[in-house]
Amino acid sequence: MSLNLLGALTGLFVVVYDGQHALRFTLGRAREVVGPGIHFKWPIIQTFRTEETKHTTLDLEPQVIQLDDDLVYEVDAKVVYQIVNLRKALIEIDDLVTGLQNRVVIAVQSVVARQTRESVTDVDAMCDAIRSELEPVEDQWGVRILKFGFSNISPSPTTLEITQLELLTREKRRLYGDLREHGLTEEAAVALVSGAVVSVHPEDPGPLQRPSKAARALVVEAVEDQLTEDESEKLRREQRRKQNHPENGEDPFEGEEGTAEGEEPS
Repeated sequence: MSLNLLGALTGLFVVVYDGQHALRFTLGRAREVVGPGIHFKWPIIQTFRTEETKHTTLDLEPQVIQLDDDLVYEVDAKVVYQIVNLRKALIEIDDLVTGLQNRVVIAVQSVVARQTRESVTDVDAMCDAIRSELEPVEDQWGVRILKFGFSNISPSPTTLEITQLELLTREKRRLYGDLREHGLTEEAAVALVSGAVVSVHPEDPGPLQRPSKAARALVVEAVEDQLTEDESEKLRREQRRKQNHPENGEDPFEGEEGTAEGEEPS
């Protein structure tokens, strides 16, 4: 501090500390780069611009990026860089820190926006792609990107809800297929997938034998959206067939809805 004060008062020298370098200007023209130490200068004729040349960490602002499959992710990233050519860093760009921050943000948005929900989990591949996009900046501005990484890559609350619903739908479809392969009827499989409590044994007595007409309709309607179009159409044809041609000439569930609790159907 005392050396800096003395240099400012006399105007005869400048102090450059460890971890810094300075660019000497003579009559406004950039000359040589000098390292740590005390350097003599001609007052008025010469000036020095000193910059940190040690490793510097740049913390980017959080970003909200839409992926290629329209899902939205929240992304936080950090970059560690070092000035390796002070002349370029001071002359080629007005503000190195702001310029580097903006270029890294653009690279992150460009790379992440090309991803899908599957590829966005490959963090190493995205980091390599971002480093590749920043190579022209390194050569032009005299910096070296030492390390780039994501501190957070997470889906937005809406995206997380959509993903969970899709996983639930996929699991219900798989369960429906397993139940059908094990010999259950479409109606029973749909009821079990939907969470309805029914008996799959027609010999069971009373209300546990089968759900009512209204319950069957609600169950079918609840899972039709989760089945494929062919499965839904097949299910509707089966329902119409049962309504038009009931077994033994009558609907086995007729009158079941009007049966009083605890009484056997007449």
